[in-house]
This record gives sequence, C-alpha cells and structure tokens, in this order.
Amino acid sequence: MFFVMERTRKVMEELMRQMFLDAAEIRSFQMKAGHFQTLKDAEQDPSPWQDYQTGGSWGGRGVHAWFRTAFQMPEPLDGRTAVIRIQTGGSGWGAGNPQLLLYVNGEIVQGVDGNHKEVILDHSAVKGTTVQIDLSAYTDGMDDLKLTVAALEENVKDLWFDLSVPLEIADRLDENDKNRVDILNALNDTVNLLDLRKPGSSDFYQSVERALKFMESEFYEKKCGQEDVVATCVGHTHIDVAWLWTLAQTREKTARSFSTVLKLMKEYPEYLFMSSQPQLYQFLKEDHPEVYEKVKERVREGRWEPEGAMWLEADCNLTSGESLVRQILFGTRFFKREFGVTNEILWLPDVFGYSAALPQIMKKSGIRYFTTTKIAWNQFNKVPYDTFMWKGIDGSEILTHFVTTCDYQKEIKSHFTTYNGYLNPSQVMGAWQRYQQKEINNDVLISFGHGDGGGGPTIDMLENGRRMAKGIPGCPKVEMGTARDYFHKLEKTVSGNRHLPKWVGELYLEYHRGTYTSMAKNKRFNRKSELLYQDVEMLSSLCSAFGGEYPQDRINRGWEKILLNQFHDIIPGSAIYEVYQDSHRQYEKILANGRELLHASLQFLAGHIRPKDPQKGLTLAVFNTLSFPRDDMASFALPEGMKNPEIRDEDEAVVPLQIIKDANVDRALVYVKNIPAKGYRAFQVREASGSDTGKKEKAVLHDDGMTITKNRMENSFFRLELDEKGTIVSLFDKKNERQVLQGKERGNVIQAFEDRPMSFDNWDIDIYYQEKMWEVDDVQGMEVLEAGPIRGRLRITKKFLDSTIVQDMILYRDIPRIDFQTHVDWKEDRILLKAAFPVDVHSDKATYEIQFGNVERPTHWNTSWDTARFEVCAQKWADLSEDGYGVSLLNDCKYGHDIRDGNMRLTLLKSGMDPNPKADRGEHEFTYSLYPHAESWREGGTVPMAYRLNVPLHTAICRGDSSNGSEVLPGSLSMIKADCPNVMIDTVKKAEDSGAIVVRMYECYNRRSKVNLTFFKDLEEVTECDLMEKPLTKIPVKGGSFSFEIRPYEIRTFLLKVKK
Repeated sequence: MFFVMERTRKVMEELMRQMFLDAAEIRSFQMKAGHFQTLKDAEQDPSPWQDYQTGGSWGGRGVHAWFRTAFQMPEPLDGRTAVIRIQTGGSGWGAGNPQLLLYVNGEIVQGVDGNHKEVILDHSAVKGTTVQIDLSAYTDGMDDLKLTVAALEENVKDLWFDLSVPLEIADRLDENDKNRVDILNALNDTVNLLDLRKPGSSDFYQSVERALKFMESEFYEKKCGQEDVVATCVGHTHIDVAWLWTLAQTREKTARSFSTVLKLMKEYPEYLFMSSQPQLYQFLKEDHPEVYEKVKERVREGRWEPEGAMWLEADCNLTSGESLVRQILFGTRFFKREFGVTNEILWLPDVFGYSAALPQIMKKSGIRYFTTTKIAWNQFNKVPYDTFMWKGIDGSEILTHFVTTCDYQKEIKSHFTTYNGYLNPSQVMGAWQRYQQKEINNDVLISFGHGDGGGGPTIDMLENGRRMAKGIPGCPKVEMGTARDYFHKLEKTVSGNRHLPKWVGELYLEYHRGTYTSMAKNKRFNRKSELLYQDVEMLSSLCSAFGGEYPQDRINRGWEKILLNQFHDIIPGSAIYEVYQDSHRQYEKILANGRELLHASLQFLAGHIRPKDPQKGLTLAVFNTLSFPRDDMASFALPEGMKNPEIRDEDEAVVPLQIIKDANVDRALVYVKNIPAKGYRAFQVREASGSDTGKKEKAVLHDDGMTITKNRMENSFFRLELDEKGTIVSLFDKKNERQVLQGKERGNVIQAFEDRPMSFDNWDIDIYYQEKMWEVDDVQGMEVLEAGPIRGRLRITKKFLDSTIVQDMILYRDIPRIDFQTHVDWKEDRILLKAAFPVDVHSDKATYEIQFGNVERPTHWNTSWDTARFEVCAQKWADLSEDGYGVSLLNDCKYGHDIRDGNMRLTLLKSGMDPNPKADRGEHEFTYSLYPHAESWREGGTVPMAYRLNVPLHTAICRGDSSNGSEVLPGSLSMIKADCPNVMIDTVKKAEDSGAIVVRMYECYNRRSKVNLTFFKDLEEVTECDLMEKPLTKIPVKGGSFSFEIRPYEIRTFLLKVKK
C-alpha cells in the first residue's frame, strides 16, 4: 500500500461533490429593512416589501432586515432528503458576520450563520409542495443572500464521515503504531470497493453501499470498541451576554442558537446539550415563548441540561461576596422554578480568575463541583492539575475539573485549552493528551460547539461523535453525557484516592490583568450599586419591623440588573462602546431606584422617632448600616431658612459642625459619635443662638491642632509636607512617632505608563509596562478649600497632556486617615495611571481584601508564580504590615494593585482602545485613602476603616413624630449587633420565600470566635440556613440573643423569626 491517506482524501473530495445533488438556486426574494422581533411583527409593519435579487447587496453597521421567498419543491427531490443551503458571503465565526433566524412555513426552525449553512427540510420531500421561507437577518457589514435547495445523498454523507474520522485519527498516530496500520488497511480496502468511474450512477451508489457495509463490519465492529479512555462529550454554546455585540444582539443570538440545538436534536437522538446562564433563558422566554416551551420539553426528556448555578457567567474578581451569593441565588432559583432542576455545578469556562472565597460560597450554596478552562490561558505558568480538590480561604473544598479540550500536538508547544470544543479526532485526542491526572481518571470532559457568539454544535460534529462513540483504536471513546453525570462519575472515581491533588487558595489567571481597571466608570457604578442595595435591604427590613413596606420586587429587579452588568465582558471593561452606553443607562436606573427606596426607608424611620423635646427644633436621624458602632462624619442639606444650624445630642451636648459646599449647595458636615451598629441615633437641629458657627474658617492653626496650607497639612494624627509638585515629601505619623515614607521617596506620586499590551488591549496589562513612566507633575494650581473644625481640604490641579486631574487632599480632626478625593477629565489613550506610596514598612507579603475575607500575596518576584502576580485584584483595601506597624491603602471603587519592595500602588485608569476606543475617556470620580496604623491590619482596624470609606452614614430630617399611632421609635437603636470585632454582619434582608429576616455575616481575621448576636426585638425562632436560604439547624435563642461559634473566614447565615 502506498499513500493511503493521500489517496483516501482524494476519494473523499469526490464523495463531497456527490453529497448534494440536483441543486436548484432561488435568487428572488422580498426584503423589508427594520428590526422586527418576530415574523408577525414584520408582517404587521405597514412598510412595503422590496424586491431583492441574489447578486445584490444589503447591510451596514448593525443592520436588521427580513427576507422572504417561496418555492415549489422541485420534482428531482421527490422522495429524497431535501436541504436548503443559505449563503451570505460571510464565512466562519465572526461577531459581525451575517446571522439569520430561519422560519419555514411560519415556524422557527434554526439559526443560520457561517458555521450552520445547511438545514434539512424533509427526509422524504414531496414534489410540488410549497415551502415558505422567512429569514430574520442581522449584519455588521455588506452582504448578499443566496439560497439553494438540493437533495442530500445520505449514504454518501455517511461514507464520507466513516472514512474521515478514522483517517484523522491515523494521521495523528505514530507511523509504527499498530492502530494506525489497522486503520489504513481498512481505509485502503474500503476505497478499493468504490466505483468512481461514473459518480452518480447506479454502480456508484451500489459501491457506496458495499463500502459502508465493509467499514461497519470489518472496521467498526471488528477493530473498534476500546473503552480504556473515554471522552464524555456534551453539546454547548458559550454565549457572551455582551462583548463585541450588544445585549439586544445577545437576545437574538440566544434565539438562533437554541433553535439550532432543537433542530439538530430532531436529527440526532443521541445529542445532549448543556447551557448555563438563566439570563439567556429569561431573554428567550420573553422574546420567543414558543421556542422556550420546546426547550422545556427537552429538559423534561433529559436531553437539555440547564446547569451552571449563576444568573450569568459573572466576573469573580470585581464582584462583591454578596453579589456572588446573589448570582447563585437568582440563578439556581430560576432553574428550579422553570425546569425543576437543582444545580450542582458552577460552570465558568471563560471568567478571568477565581477568588479564593468561591469554594465556601459554592459549598454553602449546595454547589458540589466547579469547572473552567480559562486558567489554561496562563501567561507564565501551567497549573499542574486538571482534576483536584480546590480549597478556599476557610478550608472548604470543592471537586474541580478543568476542561482540557485542545488540538492534538505531536510536538507540544502550548497548554491552551478551549470551552468551544470542535468534536473531531484532533480535539478528542488532544483533550486526553493534555489531561494531567491520567493516573487517577480515564475520562475527560469536552464541551463542544461554536461559542462566544453562540451557534453551538454542527452536523459534522455530531457525525464525528457517532463514529468516535464506537471506540476507534488510538482515540478516546466518545460518550455523549451530561455535565452533571460526568461529575457524579468523576467523584466516584477519584473519591478517596490518595493521589487526588489539592490546590489551596485563589485560582489567579496570569492574563487579562487590565480587567481590574478598564472601564473605570462601570466599576464605580457596580461598587456603589452593590452597597446601596444592601443598605436598602437592611433599612427596609427595619421598616418592616415597624409596619413599613419591604419592596422585595423592586429590590430584586434592581439586583437582576446589577447581576447582568457583572457579566465577565461587561464589568471587566472588555466589550464594545455600545455595550457601555446601554450599561450606563441601566446603572442610572439602578441607582435612581435604589436612592428612591433608600429615601423612603429613611423618611419612614425618621418620621417614627419621638423627639426628646418636639419644641426644640427638628430631628436629625443618622443611620449606620454597618455592623459596628461608628464615630464618623455625616452630612445633610441645610433645612430651608436655617442659616446657622446647631446640632445637639440627647444630653444637649453640641456636635461639631462645619458648613461645606457640595455642587455649590450649602450642606452641614457633622462629626457624630456612637451611632449604633445596624441602627441609628437621633439629634436635634436648631438655629444657633450664639455666634456664626457656620462660617468658613481661614487656613490657620486651630485650637484643635489642624493646619492646612499649600505646603503643609497637619492634624493630631499626621504632619504632611508637600513639594511644588503636590506630592508628599514627608508624612510623619505623630501617634506612632515614625516617618511613613521610605527615605527620600515621595508619596501620592501619580505615575503614567505606556500601556500597549501584546494581544488584548482592554483586557491586558503586560509586565513590560513598567519600562516607560512619566510623572504627572504639571501643577496648575494649589488652593485651600476648607480648614474647618471637622476637616481640611487642599485642592491640587494637574495637567497631563490633554487631561486634567483635580485632587482634594483631605485631613480630618477625628479620623486617622488621609483621603485623596479625585476628579479626572481623561483624554488619553493607551496610558496606564497609578498612584504610588513607597512606605517604610518591612514585609515580604501584603494582604488584600477579597470577598468575605482576605489573602496574602508576596511582595517579591522570587519565582515565576510570584512574578506573574505583578498586578493583582483587591476589593476595598490592601495592607502592608510589619510587626507593630502597617499602612493600608483604601479605595472606594478601584481594584488593581501592585505592591513590591514597599511601594504600594493603586491602578486608577487604563484607557485601552480595543474593542472600545473610548474606553476610559471622559470624567471620573474616585477616592482612595492612606491609613497608617499601629500593629497589624487586624488590630489597626483596616477592615472597619475601609467600610467607613465606602459606606456613608445616611441622614434624614423630620419635624416631630409622624408615626400616626403606629409604634414609636426610641432616640437610638441597634437593629442587630455582634460582640466580636472580627465578625462583619454583611447582609440583612427579607427572606425570599417567607417573612423571616435573613442575617448573613462572615469572619474576617482568620480567627475562631464565639459570637453572641443580639437583635433589637425578642426572637421566636432562629434557624441557621445555607446561602440559598435553605434551613439547616435550629439555634437556641434567649430573648433577642443567640450564640454560636464561627470558624476562620467562615460565612454564617441565619433566618430570624421575630416574636409578634
């Protein structure tokens, strides 16, 4: 035998030419431009249909159109399998390619795109039958439309795949491999049976049948059947909820992709399909309820697997702990409500890194397994495991498996894998080749189907799968299965195996580090929205205890939009400009709704507080939604007509007050003490009877020891000296009697770096960015704005190229924190902006806040794993501490950090250009703070200080008691409090399915503690529950208190039933 592979391929070329015959081209269509959601909408639209001929042109940027035509089934197709082939000029996957939804005789059939061009109309066509074709089309370019109806020769197709699959396996085996020899022998003998003298003749078709029978009996039955290695394959289509397309296009992609799945399920009864993201199902339910009902039917049959847990595949670096809980809560409840399915897998194939808090969140949400592929994209290091136990910060462990799908490599050059598997021999063999735990498991998981922009599996993938399911030697045996069944089998296989590895801590992605910073506005919107809605829930819960409303539907609708915008290409900043136009409009509504609900709660509660002396003025209620008592600042608008307000507490002590300007409106800034945890305290507001206490003070040394000038700022905590560049040349900690900065280094240096990553502009920061740096030091002005009894403010204005940075440095009389309140009008591209503080603290590790806790990371580059973490993500704070002293860097909406050799830097802006050329251009508002402290971040109070920066005290003013006979509130109240400073009560809300109050807290010091929790009313019953609010254990209660033990970094959730 000579050149068997080459000869077989030539024969297959002829078979391909004989696969579609008696084609009839349809060139005439009617076209209607416009975006109509359904065929009915298009038909009811009064605008006329226009003639369109193949060879013409249609389209443009984001263009929708409808095409329709009708034809009589041609006589040559009578009794044969009729297919239509639709071509537009586009080929392969592409975000801008034309994509269509096909209707046949008024019903949705399937999606059509560069990967799905052929559609089977009828396996036994009837000549003369009228076929009505309607196409809902979308494109981002200029295209044509060509439609052909032809007969599919199914025997020819079957033989083509019978030859193709073993041929591709043999091509990847070593020349002397016995499996390769057997395959080539079979192929050679089969090809010898074919009569290609007159393709299309009866002799040809008879020879095709002989060849099919020979391959089946002599190869597939006799030579196949190996089961030593298995590839469990599940159909899948990854649909990015927004990326290179808008949410509106995602809705259409969902309808097209899911329709294609349903169509192919009719053709291939073995086909099983898995899809995550309830948000997509919700879109389909709203837009195409008839298709949604067909999906539900397939779910009932067990062929469609709604799995994945989260509402959508959310970013896991930037979202808060409570947001991650809500992602799973909303997601699992939807799948349970709509399909009766209980999720077990967190399916996040394309997310840019995975927080060490996730194992506990999963475990306490009933999620047993985790899977991804993205870690295989690491830039420096290959994670050594693909099947392992993942251990989180609290010790929770989750069985984790990485999808290892990739092309087979005779010479391994890459460890990259994909969640968009192409079900063919190369990727099935590659998945096993790439898999690293072969000694404990012989089964790999492959999710196959075109994705990112949807589409899903194709006919050729399913045909390939049929052949590989026969156990062809040299290739893993393909078994169609669900993701859940795969994990159940995997768990049984590896459970108790001493060789099952364990990964401890975060799954840091060594890639896409710029997503911690890109699209800074969205990150600010997200942080503010998360915290606002948690405040609303807590205050609404307090209102409901006194007969007020708990607006659960409005709160949950707001949360749904917050969760939507946490998709892993929206909040990271890696989507197109139009996505952020939509997102910003949504955030404006989210925040407006939240503020309205907040205002209603504050007014209700303030109106029920009985003033100590109603004749002595107005009542100012100051609300603290955090879990610890606060001494802090609060502000409120001056009551109408009041010029010189005076604030007094219940003991008639005068509260420090300062009049400030906020958007050119006078407000009162007060420093109030002892505001109870998760509660409020009332004060009296009246016109001052003495001197003009509301006037601004000059920039001089005050009796309380505060100085604010252009080159010096000082209070009882710090003495700062500034140079002509507005940077800090000396920062002396007066309480701890030490210099904070290193040697002659300067603090709050704004640094600009050239940011031109190798591959993904808005995603990446590459390590070489540090090679080129400019200091932002073009000072336009320095001005003392405030020097009052509560705070002092120095404004420094700088220019950088065409951009302006206005920064207010703020010192407080009573708060040991330095704030840098910043407004940036940014006009630059591909410039990375950081704020640097080189501090004199000795430590080879820094601590960073993550969801429900914190992690330590090295401050050196000893290993490639350390070096790869040159940019890391933190939530509200990062800290560098030595024994006895430390410095924390706090922020109100930033995430990217790097700390090395004592230099603490916060990443402020990134300003990439692809795929959004306007990414960070525009105006930005943010605050970061420096917080030097004694002892470590635990004893130094970093956690509460970061919360204080992020969550303001809320205020409401009312005149007298407006309770109208309902329960009157005392002048001070704590709704709920814990007696341990290391326990943060993070969430107080109404239960989803009852009137109980959900209280969720976490331990943040890595400290085991006995906790006593006190509620402000007697409790009838306390039940511990999981994060999904599923009851677990009854807790003994005494009056309004109950006790329990909390483990390091543990999350605990309780359902509280209040006595009537």
